[in-house]
Amino acid sequence: MGLLTDREKGLLNQDSIEEARKGKIVYLDLEDIRLNPENIWTINDEEIRIKRQSIEEVGLLQPLLVKKTQNGYLLNTGHKRYLAIEQITKEGGDYMYLGRRLKGLVPCQYLDESLDEDEFGLIAICSNAHHPDTKEERREKVWQLHQYYQKLIQEGRKPAGREREWITEMTGISDGTVKGILAYFNCDEKILNGDDKRFLWKSEKEKDVNEVVTKKLKNVNKYLTDVDLTVLTDYERRKLNELLREVQDTLEALIYVR
Repeated sequence: MGLLTDREKGLLNQDSIEEARKGKIVYLDLEDIRLNPENIWTINDEEIRIKRQSIEEVGLLQPLLVKKTQNGYLLNTGHKRYLAIEQITKEGGDYMYLGRRLKGLVPCQYLDESLDEDEFGLIAICSNAHHPDTKEERREKVWQLHQYYQKLIQEGRKPAGREREWITEMTGISDGTVKGILAYFNCDEKILNGDDKRFLWKSEKEKDVNEVVTKKLKNVNKYLTDVDLTVLTDYERRKLNELLREVQDTLEALIYVR
């Protein structure tokens, strides 16, 4: 399979996603569709209520995206719509989709069955680029794409451009926000040493990042005591710029955490 983000053939570029949405509509039994346990977006009762009200008033506007599996159909995109339709169905109601009244059925479009777990998750992220994410959801999006970007590099399939530009294109998250999140992930191994480290309480994160900032500032101060700022060599200037960039990245990470 070609690179997922290839503009011509990739599964995750916007044109490919739009083509998938234009694909053949199939009507599946509600009970045959499974919610994705890896869905990163939280859904509360109020959001479901609003979505249900919209569906009852104007009908369903978009089909759901699913992947066929041995255990039925795994939902990729459309969890709020699914939960709203489930409520309507359980109460004996029906709803409209493209002029057709449905009861217990859900209009869906198939994703390629050959998609692996990473590809499946990334399509969900790209399909929800418009989603108003919480801070934690944005961080999880960037984390997953950061991990996948590293995987592509290891496989010799590095996407064109810088990592944060690629993530911004895939998610719609601003370049500055992506930069801050990546700075947090990358500022020191002490902060991020395994998946569980992402979920430290805020106070613990701040403590870790503050320690790293202090450490890097000490490195800069130590270096400045060893050089003559009035006659810096090219090497010394590059080294000083490198140290200052490390401090800047770490400070951006601290701002993001706060």
